[in-house]
Amino acid sequence: MFTVVLNEADREPLRRIGSKALQLARMSGRGIAVPGGFIVTSEALDRFLSHNGLQLSAGDSGLEDRVLEASVPDDVRSEVADAYAQLIESEGRSEIAVAVRSSCSAEDLEEASFAGQYETILNVTDLPHLLDSLKRCWASLFSARVQGYALQSRIDWNIRDWPMGVLVQLMVQAEVSGVAFSMNPVTQNNREMVINASYGLGEAVVSGLVTPDMYSIDKQSGSIHKELGCKEMKIVAAAKGTVEADTTEEEQNRFCLTEEQVRLLAEQTQTIEAIYGNPVDIEFAIKQGRIYILQARPITA
Repeated sequence: MFTVVLNEADREPLRRIGSKALQLARMSGRGIAVPGGFIVTSEALDRFLSHNGLQLSAGDSGLEDRVLEASVPDDVRSEVADAYAQLIESEGRSEIAVAVRSSCSAEDLEEASFAGQYETILNVTDLPHLLDSLKRCWASLFSARVQGYALQSRIDWNIRDWPMGVLVQLMVQAEVSGVAFSMNPVTQNNREMVINASYGLGEAVVSGLVTPDMYSIDKQSGSIHKELGCKEMKIVAAAKGTVEADTTEEEQNRFCLTEEQVRLLAEQTQTIEAIYGNPVDIEFAIKQGRIYILQARPITA
């Protein structure tokens, strides 16, 4: 079986679906608003590699390109196509947009998070694009960037110990998005939460492309301190994929979150922190006033 529905995956082994997918499945099971979708399991990657005769070895600089050039086996392709069709049907629409995100078991480790090291493809709108995005996620596992990060973090890069799932989720065309920390990640003050937010999709904030608005919330008093960011641009969905767009002067000069939204995000972040039993950081998106959680993980080194 090469796919599993996200909201049914909370008891799946970590090695089968990866850390990102497992955490979101658990959040979904606790009533947290997580966009629906499915996971392409690590068995699909194993089948893909064996089908194409690809050998695994650290330091092989050509392996990433060979993954991109290889073909997806018919049995994997068929099951992914069925899962995608069922997701479309569940939405009651003729077409949908999804986000395709790597979900490796070697993520959110205590000694290293691997945040941003693997591939994410946004606004995928058809099956060929989905299958190509699937290969791009797999290929990122073999990238020089990931191997270099592992070396820098003094982690033994052994691909057989790092199985990867791929998460396919309904795309949230966010009006505002960002990240929230249940403790201040700079001062390590666990009595203070921090939210960074800007317009459009969260990649602008996560990738450091914009100076976001910053909100500090005192957990005891509930007081909010705000700092206005420049919010120079935003990333938005195109017909396929994403594009960068300028923010207006009016958008730059006002805070992108209301005080009510800041308090709701703070409550959601504390709820997730209680579930984990440890400080967490989350990625969120807001569309038509509703908050969606796109990722949740313990705060690591």
